[in-house]
Amino acid sequence: MTVLMHDVEVSYRAEMGNAVHTHSAADPLFDLEYADDTVLMSRSSHSITKLLQCLQKEAEPYGMALNRAKTKLLVVNGPPAGVVTFTDNTPVHVVGDNESLEYLGTVLNRKGSPQITLTTRLARAKQEFNKLAQFWSHANIKTALKVRVFKHFFYPMVLYGLTHVWLTDSLRNRLDAWHCRCLRRIVRVKVSMISHVTNEVIYKKTDCQPISKELESLQLKYFGHVVRAGIADTIHNVTYNQSHNTRTLNAPKRAGRPCHKWAPGMELTVSRWASAQRPPLPIPVSQRQRVIFAKCEDRAGWRSFCALPTRRRDP
Repeated sequence: MTVLMHDVEVSYRAEMGNAVHTHSAADPLFDLEYADDTVLMSRSSHSITKLLQCLQKEAEPYGMALNRAKTKLLVVNGPPAGVVTFTDNTPVHVVGDNESLEYLGTVLNRKGSPQITLTTRLARAKQEFNKLAQFWSHANIKTALKVRVFKHFFYPMVLYGLTHVWLTDSLRNRLDAWHCRCLRRIVRVKVSMISHVTNEVIYKKTDCQPISKELESLQLKYFGHVVRAGIADTIHNVTYNQSHNTRTLNAPKRAGRPCHKWAPGMELTVSRWASAQRPPLPIPVSQRQRVIFAKCEDRAGWRSFCALPTRRRDP
């Protein structure tokens, strides 16, 4: 696929006169590939049509063809796109407002919200968790082993792909609620309204942290990798591109409440974690980004900063 996409870029340049880019002209980026699952990205219907048709033409000599039933057009956080067609002028199916599509385990929709992805993941995890009901209730299996199995199998199922997604407080609460319900079932303690046992006690019994804290730790590690990549790297440019951090000045709708963005959210998370350390390390707002970037450059120090504190399980 790498060779094919190189041919597509050459063909597109020959027809359009320039390289297609979605983030910066100096760093062209228009495709993502994983095996034969390919994503084409563009800012206009005309450009994405040319890309798609170039892909069809260049794939023919290799004996490859698009699966038209699986080829779909998704516009994220933008007005409806114009008609995008294949080489024979057949239109590509457009994902509607009430539709979604799944790519590499992540559910995507027009709003770009992670809510549908998290809802789907939690539903699957709940279904699989219930299949192990006999294991969780077995009296001769130690709690430590149950928790270990739960972490190894269910944490990746839920947290996969969320390291680069900013979750709202309500979504984090949903994640923690599912997590604590599972832990209560493992230690056979009913909900706090009936048992009068708080979630903090459950965390101590199982030697666990809230799963939202585990996610924040993973996100901070990934954030450090992004920052250390430097401004010349694609991953840094995509993360800190101005079009992703600020609202377009000529946007047709009123500004309203600011959107939640990953990079600014991670900077706030770093400030919050620094203030919670002992002793506290407050970061001035005016110097936040400079201080955080300098902190990320120290790999060993950043690894220690991102680590969750260990807690001893109650006997």
